[in-house]
Amino acid sequence: MSNARALWREKAQLWAFFALIVFAPLPLGGNRPWALALLGLFTGSLLLLNIWLGGGCQNILRERLLRVPLIASLLWILLLAIQLVPLPIAWVEVLGRREFYGPIRHGGEFIPISIDVYSTRLYLAKACILSAVFWLVIVLVNSRRRLKWLARIIVFSGLLQAVVGIFLMATGTTFSMFFVEMSNPRGHGTFVSPNNFAGYLELTLAVGIGYMIAKLDGHAVSNWRERLHGWLTVLISEKALLRLSLIIMVVGLVASRSRMGNAAFFASLLIVGTLAIFLIRQAAKNVQGGREKNTLQVMMVFIASLVVLDVFIIGGVVGVEKVVQRIENTNIALLNNQQAGNASGRIHLQEQSLEERGEVAEVSLRLIRDFPWMGTGGGTFHLAFMHYQPLEMKGYFDHPHNDFIEFLSETGVVGGLLLLAILLHSIKCSVLQLIRSHDQYARGMAFASLMGVISLLIHGAVDFNFQILATSILFMVVVSLPYLSILLKR
Repeated sequence: MSNARALWREKAQLWAFFALIVFAPLPLGGNRPWALALLGLFTGSLLLLNIWLGGGCQNILRERLLRVPLIASLLWILLLAIQLVPLPIAWVEVLGRREFYGPIRHGGEFIPISIDVYSTRLYLAKACILSAVFWLVIVLVNSRRRLKWLARIIVFSGLLQAVVGIFLMATGTTFSMFFVEMSNPRGHGTFVSPNNFAGYLELTLAVGIGYMIAKLDGHAVSNWRERLHGWLTVLISEKALLRLSLIIMVVGLVASRSRMGNAAFFASLLIVGTLAIFLIRQAAKNVQGGREKNTLQVMMVFIASLVVLDVFIIGGVVGVEKVVQRIENTNIALLNNQQAGNASGRIHLQEQSLEERGEVAEVSLRLIRDFPWMGTGGGTFHLAFMHYQPLEMKGYFDHPHNDFIEFLSETGVVGGLLLLAILLHSIKCSVLQLIRSHDQYARGMAFASLMGVISLLIHGAVDFNFQILATSILFMVVVSLPYLSILLKR
């Protein structure tokens, strides 16, 4: 009875974690302090419950494979905590040019590294949530069956966002969600920004494609009857539903008309697809039998179908040409009520071109040079940039539209190296899975992780998807996929 009760408790935690994944993007992508508090309460309660009930903590801590991501995550949290601690002024001035920000004192001759303690506290809360998510996914997803359900839940979350985004764009519906007017003519789901909506879909599409690759079978057919039977089986199987979900999500991605979102998705698909085919082909040379080669051929056909069908057919119907038009024509212009003829006095901001986003990033490099080691504090870019913004550069910049610049300016070289260690270790595990593993499911999950990471890194050069909590939560899950595949084999 006790074992059955323990299993029931573990399953309840698992489905609560799945509910967290689906719920995270619903409150405006979690990009509000109240949404952060809500998701933090949800995640923190689930983590404490897992630790209190046992949760296999000792087994996880003993795994050498997880030492790099766990230690780097703890050091990242420690770095943000240090930014909040009042230190001697002489120490802080060595770490950065504090004369811009006035004598922020906390009694005596001590000040914190962060120039905005409140913002850094919120940033620290985000870091704790993401570390808790990584811990929970490693502990709770401890079987092949659960890993399959994790992939299905992620695909379902992406499908839900895509359906909402397509419906709102097609119908032109205008409504208010959590006191925010959702009236953008582009597809945006429950996100305020269509670009962040595209970033989220990039991750869900990567997982869906990886899951589809995991289900590919290299079984050879000997006659037309077996081939017909195979096609009929596919039409009524989970593969057909999964392929339809991928098509809808691609439509949603194109409907967002995000320039770099679409470019990053298809670039990562081609890069990782080519790399995976090359690595698997090399591994197949050392394997006897034709099943491995048949699987490779089916995989090549599937990736080619994604590019051809989704780009040229679906994109042609939905409007890839509109994405291209936005790339050519978008510029930044702050229009007041006289210029826009808007009697309500609202201010409209047209989106920046990629060149103008580059100008903001270029100015931000001076900020990084002045605060090279530990930055200005997590979440403080909006305040720090004001002191470097040229007079001719109009507008308010809460993000530099470059995740790499934002991380370096807020956490310095130390923080950047910690994040780089996590990413490189996950990428290394994914590549090794593609090279060494002959398990098609492990290959699929490695493909999903590698494609999701590369896609968001490409997109991060001109946007701020990593600053959106829902996207960051899903990104941590995607980063954990190669670890799950390796641990399950053990």
